[in-house]
Amino acid sequence: MMKQLTILFWGFIFGEVIGYIVSSLTGTLFAPVLQIGIIFAVAGSIVVNCLYAIIKDPKSDK
Repeated sequence: MMKQLTILFWGFIFGEVIGYIVSSLTGTLFAPVLQIGIIFAVAGSIVVNCLYAIIKDPKSDK
């Protein structure tokens, strides 16, 4: 459970940072929107859980 909460937290933070960097590069005003952070948090959670399912230690299946 803590692993998923950590993934959601850092996904949210990275989403906001990426949004800030992209807005700075394009010269637009950065408005911290909750939606961007939530999208990145959910996407990060999906990616990490899929990778965990694909790259599983064969010794743990026994």
